[in-house]
Amino acid sequence: MSIPREKIEHEISWFNGEVQKFKDLFITWLRELGHKVEIFEENLEKVEELSGPYKTKQYNLQIDGELNLLLRPYAIWLIGAKGRIDVTGPSGSEKFVFLTVGVPGIINEIKDSNGAVIKQSSRQFFKNVDETNWYWYDDSSYRRVSKFSKEIIEPLLERLQ
Repeated sequence: MSIPREKIEHEISWFNGEVQKFKDLFITWLRELGHKVEIFEENLEKVEELSGPYKTKQYNLQIDGELNLLLRPYAIWLIGAKGRIDVTGPSGSEKFVFLTVGVPGIINEIKDSNGAVIKQSSRQFFKNVDETNWYWYDDSSYRRVSKFSKEIIEPLLERLQ
């Protein structure tokens, strides 16, 4: 299957815009919570099978002069999500995925002996996705994500220290 180059370029542009918005919100919320933040921007080249190489940015954040975090775009094209950003600190990495409301993660079909679909049902993989947005995907919790919000910043920092 071949996707037109202009569609790929559109998705890359969309993703880079979303990475920028994610970074801006993250920094705004850190500062609102009383943290001092220094930002260092780096150009990054990613390569994905669908697009080939493309340019994006990653951000090194120094928080309160002590904690160093890296906001790094991981991928645009993923199964079940429309992009991923990893936030990495001294103790590991946390994943953020861009999820869309109403996009099923699981489709079930019942077929007759000739292969015709008799019944089809679908459901979202994550039950608590109530708006199209970035979500913190916690590997330790089964099928739960947390919406990217100011309220998750402190728990995230605790896990990444």
